[in-house]
Amino acid sequence: MYGGHIVDNVDRLFCSTYLDYVMKDELLDEMEMFPFIEGKNISFKSPTGLTTLDKYLEYVEGELPPETPLAFAMHPNAEIDFRTNQCKNLFMQLTELAPKGAGGGEGGGGNDKVTDFISRVNDEA
Repeated sequence: MYGGHIVDNVDRLFCSTYLDYVMKDELLDEMEMFPFIEGKNISFKSPTGLTTLDKYLEYVEGELPPETPLAFAMHPNAEIDFRTNQCKNLFMQLTELAPKGAGGGEGGGGNDKVTDFISRVNDEA
């Protein structure tokens, strides 16, 4: 197989053999889906005994663990950096949406409030 594509009969034979003999349902029976987080307070076992779509949907809605960078083998600070950048982008967009110019009406004061708020958030971060 080259690049994940089946390009000839040899690739087709390899893929079908691999799927027939290696990829079996028993592989996932109560398997830890986050195997690289030993010692952490999070676990995600593969579901067993789910036979209908409704049961799968119920499992997805109620029993999936919360999203965490640990699930992707990332350090917890990765989420902090992501959220910080997300906030900076949000505040940059708010600044761009704020009224521009030094007009004397109510529009001019709104820009100062947004700028002050952004500077306070940046100082705390």
